[in-house]
Amino acid sequence: MALSRYKLIAHLLTLALLLGLAVWEHLMRHYDLILPPTLMAIALLISVPLQYLGRLRPAIADHILLVGGLILCALEAPGSHNPMLWLGLSITLGYLLLSPLPALLLTMLLVPLWLLLLGDAHMTAVNLMFGWWFSLAAAALTLLPGGTRALRFTLRPWRDDTQPIGEFISRSLDMEVARASALNRPLSVLVLYIPQLDQAGDQFGGHMREILSASFSEVISDNSRQSDLLGEHHANVFWLILPNAGEAGAVAAAKRLSDAVTSVAHPEIGSLESFSRVCTLRAQESTERFSQRLETAANKLLEPHA
Repeated sequence: MALSRYKLIAHLLTLALLLGLAVWEHLMRHYDLILPPTLMAIALLISVPLQYLGRLRPAIADHILLVGGLILCALEAPGSHNPMLWLGLSITLGYLLLSPLPALLLTMLLVPLWLLLLGDAHMTAVNLMFGWWFSLAAAALTLLPGGTRALRFTLRPWRDDTQPIGEFISRSLDMEVARASALNRPLSVLVLYIPQLDQAGDQFGGHMREILSASFSEVISDNSRQSDLLGEHHANVFWLILPNAGEAGAVAAAKRLSDAVTSVAHPEIGSLESFSRVCTLRAQESTERFSQRLETAANKLLEPHA
């Protein structure tokens, strides 16, 4: 599945709101305002299954949704009793659907254009400064350490930390191996390599890598079980510990996650792709030996033609 369940829920809620707005405009006899939300609802209704099937990049769908949302706000605001609320909604929409820097540039330009659209009564220095202040405050919130993660759904402690240190995941592996051996339960580890993270760090700096790493971790969390544990063992190589999963289950998880990771995209980098290997704990195998096999799998992935 190339669309996380939380994003799917957000899209379905947006679809319901658009349909509700269209029905409201019809009931209020504002027939000239029915078409925009209806067209947006149709576009969203088409894009959701295409994203689910992996036939449409989520970034493209987000941009279409952003353009449609801004047009809808522009049409609704002039006749509203509180047009400045639509300005705040358009700024919020920009930060939800774009990365911080493009969102900041767009919203700073959008504020004066929006006030110009609303007319001379709203084109005041106070409104202009308020709009810019709101945009800068939203940018500061997203750029604070952990700020983007604070806006996301979290289900487990490891999901709050997009780059768990290698010691953490190694300790978790020790405990899971001991538990699996004591209870005679299967244990598999999915070794994941994301080459674009290295490219992002080299070309665009650490902040870009943080954004992509956070998005990657979020996608993994959305498409994993509650008991699974993710950690970055070393640069760009992650371990996903799968308790109670044999080799067949781990291979199926690898395929599912490989499809899901492609939903993480950035204009400068493109869609992420993952290379993975499955390692399953053998009978009577020690943690040290299992860790060595995981290291070997990681080295294989890092080879140029892996």
